[in-house]
Amino acid sequence: MKKFMMNVMRRNSTWAVASLLMLTTVAGLSEARAQSVASADVKLTSVGMLKENLRPQGVPSNFVVTPNGYFSPECVQTVHSGETLNVDGTIAQSKGALRKPALCTQAHYAMNGAKVEVNGKTSAQVKSANPSISGWVESTNYESGTNIGRIVASWTVPSNPSNVGNQIVYFFPGLEQLPNVVSILQPVLGWNGYNDHAWTMASWNCCVSGTTYHSDPINVSAGDGIVGDTHSTCAAGTQNCGTWAIVSKDLHTGQSTTLNTNPQGSLTWVFGSVLEAYGIDTCDQYPQNGLINSYDIGVYDINQTQIASPPWNSANASGSLTPQCSYSIYSAPYGATLYF
Repeated sequence: MKKFMMNVMRRNSTWAVASLLMLTTVAGLSEARAQSVASADVKLTSVGMLKENLRPQGVPSNFVVTPNGYFSPECVQTVHSGETLNVDGTIAQSKGALRKPALCTQAHYAMNGAKVEVNGKTSAQVKSANPSISGWVESTNYESGTNIGRIVASWTVPSNPSNVGNQIVYFFPGLEQLPNVVSILQPVLGWNGYNDHAWTMASWNCCVSGTTYHSDPINVSAGDGIVGDTHSTCAAGTQNCGTWAIVSKDLHTGQSTTLNTNPQGSLTWVFGSVLEAYGIDTCDQYPQNGLINSYDIGVYDINQTQIASPPWNSANASGSLTPQCSYSIYSAPYGATLYF
């Protein structure tokens, strides 16, 4: 009897170990599958999806449209929840391991069509064969004499365009360096950014060694109140903080997505509100309500002291754009409205 019981216990132990190994394997496969699904789901709108007559000349059709211009898919990386983008382009995972995305080996194209090599060298500019809007349309901004430690802004997701095509429309506040722009930190609201004909939010930082990075996107809807909060995570007063969080949040659903990143340098160029668009050749391809209103815009220095009455300038490129829509800007110390 004793021998029989020992055999049963040994067999049960073996089954338990095998079951544990099976569960671990299944969990690993599930996690890998989940990561694969997440990667598969995050497909930005490509140049080839734009109207043929609105595609920028010279840009490969498989390049994707980002808030930073046109990039090869291999030069766009998703930084998932719990991960951190390091200054060298590696990604620190939540458990401490380093993920090393493949190095970007292809040039990208800036919003104005200029070709930008991986080393940052800019060459000839290319343009669409026909008049269309591709790039920054209008913005409020200013150059700060001191390093910025935070910018936060609220706005409401506008209505969908009445003419739903493959155009891309982006709105965001942001921070850059001056005089040499190395990166831009931006929580971005986008229409059709992920080839979905819908509104999404994601946080972005561009361009470490030619690569642009973004967080996992979240879905948002017209009428939702949203917040973009880009801030240093270091103690107040820290110069050149290497850890920042770019938070994009939907106040209606409570969903948020965060890009934890190194800013690549001190940030002194401040953007309170920006409209950027691609592949627009008629005004009805913008949101139907014709405006985006940013409010409760707060700019803070590295001591986390709010800057009173930021001296916003209006940058309106409407004079050189086709089609001519109702472009204008209203700015106040803590708000801005961009009309289109």
